[in-house]
Amino acid sequence: MPLLIYFTIFVLLPIIISFYYSFTDWNMRSAPHWTGLKNYAELLFNAQKQPYFWPSLLVTVKYIVLRVPAGLVLSLILALFLNSRIKGENFFKLCYFIPMITSAIAVAVLWKWLYDPIIGFINQFLAGFSLPPKNWLNDTSTALPSIAAMSVWQGAGYGMIIFLAGLKGIPEELYEAARIDGANAWQQFWNITLPLLRPVTFFLLITTVIGSFQVFDQIYVLTSGLGGPEHSTFVYILNLYNQAFRYYRMGLACAMSYILFVIILVITWIQFKYVPQEIE
Repeated sequence: MPLLIYFTIFVLLPIIISFYYSFTDWNMRSAPHWTGLKNYAELLFNAQKQPYFWPSLLVTVKYIVLRVPAGLVLSLILALFLNSRIKGENFFKLCYFIPMITSAIAVAVLWKWLYDPIIGFINQFLAGFSLPPKNWLNDTSTALPSIAAMSVWQGAGYGMIIFLAGLKGIPEELYEAARIDGANAWQQFWNITLPLLRPVTFFLLITTVIGSFQVFDQIYVLTSGLGGPEHSTFVYILNLYNQAFRYYRMGLACAMSYILFVIILVITWIQFKYVPQEIE
């Protein structure tokens, strides 16, 4: 009963109410005015009134392309490293997982200092190799990749734990048989490890893509809520936030949230249909 009450009040009821508001013009100060499909039509087909809707969605897709593959690869590398029976395995697990449980705001503030063009550690490190400094967060060519790199670093620990659990579940006898047959380390990884990690990889792919579509807090902190420079980091959720709490168009923001829901639903369905997820 407590779980049912919580689900009804804090999950189901807000979903229903926000769906109703998506068909209204509501500024949160006066009563909502029913407008039908006007919000959806304005977002999808009226680029003059919503010039940043499609560009913000494109920026989000670019972020996903940068964030997801790199995050999965780094997590797998860390998991393979820890699965090699090194000393202090639990200590390394803790070190790699700490960023995941650290506040996203605190992580963003830390990386904002690292990316500082004058006193940032990254530019000081480059200076040691006589390389010119970069204005990481104020250059359209490096801003989004820099934020994606920070997100990869922060989320690598979560993927590492999931991959490590999958690696622990692979029978050692398979590797012993492969070694007897003359398979080298790469052949064992390609023909045993990767195929048997398909369910784990698929799970991480789904959850990472969904989470990347909802990126907001890191970009809000690193760009002071502007999505700059020149809107190169102006992601979808930041646009939604502005519509709701800067322009007080809550009905339009609710419509944006349901458009995003449909996009995520379709992409997840495509992944379930076409991405291998079962062990051969």
